[in-house]
Amino acid sequence: MANVVAVPANPALVNGVEDFINAVKHDRHNSAELFIQMIDHMTDRMLSLFLVEPSQMMKLSGTQAKVIDFAVATAGKASHMLTRQIYKKTTNREFAPILRNFEAMYWPAGADNDNHAQLQFPVSDAFAAEFRAVVDLCVAGQGSANVERVSKVMDQLSNDIIDNFFVINSKEVKIGFVTQKALDIGIDGTRKAVHAVNHKVLKGLNDAQLKGFMEHYSPIVRQR
Repeated sequence: MANVVAVPANPALVNGVEDFINAVKHDRHNSAELFIQMIDHMTDRMLSLFLVEPSQMMKLSGTQAKVIDFAVATAGKASHMLTRQIYKKTTNREFAPILRNFEAMYWPAGADNDNHAQLQFPVSDAFAAEFRAVVDLCVAGQGSANVERVSKVMDQLSNDIIDNFFVINSKEVKIGFVTQKALDIGIDGTRKAVHAVNHKVLKGLNDAQLKGFMEHYSPIVRQR
């Protein structure tokens, strides 16, 4: 058994992953378009996980809600534009290492994951232990006294998901200097947006709310 981060996939993402894998394996001509669609679904899922869902756990002012809506829309548009620019001409041969990445990440629905398909990647025992320690503190009603520790572990979780679900695949294809610069800016902006929302939400929650917050995320780190 190993510690993994496992994000439940919604039906659109499940279909997207399976369609892409099958297209590359059978050398179909539409693999690039299917990959772009899959990444769009994955982007939507991750933005919901780290921006939309946490924002729903607190009462937001009109301005705060607009900031989050803007962050979601901006990150989504940037991801869509850059994904198409980077991968639109990728061949099935060039997709081979990316296919391996997704075959390793995709955890089909079965008895070992509550019959809910996941995207997963391994994490260190140290991170898993710290994540579970933070969850335990929040469940014990000690979240507000340890909010910086909670913020740090959630920042690491979001960074690891961005790196393992998105950045890793861009390293498998040739990218021009200008596109690479735009990609770096887009990724950095997404990290900052997620961290900013995360910190703002956490600092506004009381112990009972922090308990609910971390219970919501606790299943993400599990063993496989």
